[in-house]
Amino acid sequence: MKVIIVLLFSLCIHSLGAQNRSFATLTIVNNPKPGKSGFVPFDSSKYRKAERIFNKLVNARGDFRYPVPSFTMTATDEWVAFMDYASMEIGIEAKAYKVCESMGDQAESAIAFLLGHELSHYYEKHAWKKGFAKEFRDLPIGMKIDSLQEDISNETEADYLGGFLCYSAGFGIFDQAGELMQRLYKEYKLPEKMKKYPSLSDRQLMSKRTGEKLRRLVYVFDLANLLTVTGNYSEAYKYYKYILMQYQSREIYNNLGTTSLLDALQYISEKELKFKYPIQLDLSASQKDGFSNVADKLIRQAILHFDAAINLDPDYAPAYLNKACAYALLGDKVRARFYGDVETRAVAGKNQDSASLTKISVLMGILEAQEGNVDAAARLFEKASNEGNKLAGLNLKILKGDPIGLEKEAVSGLKKEKIDNQNLKSMMLENQFSNLRTIPIESGVNCNYVESQGPSSFLFVSENELTEVNWYFHGTKPGYNGSTARNIKIGADHSAIVSAYGDPGRTIETPLGTILAYRSIIFILNNDNKLDRWIVYEKS
Repeated sequence: MKVIIVLLFSLCIHSLGAQNRSFATLTIVNNPKPGKSGFVPFDSSKYRKAERIFNKLVNARGDFRYPVPSFTMTATDEWVAFMDYASMEIGIEAKAYKVCESMGDQAESAIAFLLGHELSHYYEKHAWKKGFAKEFRDLPIGMKIDSLQEDISNETEADYLGGFLCYSAGFGIFDQAGELMQRLYKEYKLPEKMKKYPSLSDRQLMSKRTGEKLRRLVYVFDLANLLTVTGNYSEAYKYYKYILMQYQSREIYNNLGTTSLLDALQYISEKELKFKYPIQLDLSASQKDGFSNVADKLIRQAILHFDAAINLDPDYAPAYLNKACAYALLGDKVRARFYGDVETRAVAGKNQDSASLTKISVLMGILEAQEGNVDAAARLFEKASNEGNKLAGLNLKILKGDPIGLEKEAVSGLKKEKIDNQNLKSMMLENQFSNLRTIPIESGVNCNYVESQGPSSFLFVSENELTEVNWYFHGTKPGYNGSTARNIKIGADHSAIVSAYGDPGRTIETPLGTILAYRSIIFILNNDNKLDRWIVYEKS
């Protein structure tokens, strides 16, 4: 069964002086000889840039169950960055901003790293333990909690989770925390050792180890996305669940629901699944009860995950639309229309989310077609297609009974796909994977990776010891200079790829662009519809 999916791999007046700040966690530093005070103007370019980065981080986390701290930038030279619990502010100092700017092309990532660190303190409620210790400092338990060891544990966790937040917000993996810390100490004229803080050298070592741990979590996330793109939904679910145990966000809950929902499609007959649903990605089950029961359980499990995403962010349109698709698959057209045409439309309109508004037309077109309203369905598919939704165009062909384009077969004499002059299938035959590193996901399931399979490529292997089926992914890193076997290079547009490879088995639309998934190669395009990178894949 060929399934095409839509993947979704958002004025404060300062009055308090510095002396009134109330911190419940360690600030990044505490300069023993501060000399400045005051605030940076709201309309300055540096303030606006840092605030934009802050807002991207808040939206990426997508947790709006509690008030979001406001942003500030101070002219002080005491803390680098801070979370002020008394005034509910997260701030960065202008001097620290200047140091971040010295990091060149890593400047925005450095700013995001500092702000993400403070946001993680807030989301992980690190202030609670410090507040508890303050109230009970005369008791042994209070003294134990109010310890340097506990502070360092919180700081390390804030680096780790803050780093993943930065990655999910699009700032990449910031792996220069040690260098940033070195520059901050120099600019702030701080001693190597400060009271209640580990030494600079210890902090750099801690940053390095935390960075390595962060990179492993990012690899799990990336492999979860690749498994979803290639249709390995039940396995992808395990990977997202692994991430959820460490990091909670609306996107992770949404992706859990999406993989569960897509997994259910294999239990629905092709006749029932005539059209292609706009399921957005931002549970294995026993078959003993029959396919319909399995599908029903998976879909209802998906709805629970979408509800969790909505509870974190009531304005998160993808979860509402996915929930509408779930009810449509259950045959509950009343709820499908409500969550699609009412709830999703209201949220998407509020957020000026034109992509989600277009996808509503796709789902409504499917519902009209299922009710026999062919003309109404055609109008909705045409409207969405004219707005750039490729799934709508496909559904319009299905509605009219037109043939759907197929992926082109390899022609005789065509050279094998290679990245960094390596062919994945040949590497598998020769078992050239002795340098794999392993991350256990759950019993029998492992995420294996090689950070640099070649000068400009990486390798992921999803290993399932229970099914004895492994999936291999060899992908290009940003800026790769080579080309595919059919002469497609980074920067190629959508039409050039389709001309060379035919229509893909899956078209996945994300907030960052489009993914074209073929039988053995995946193309990832940016929002300009230009190729960013590609991945070849095989299973054994």
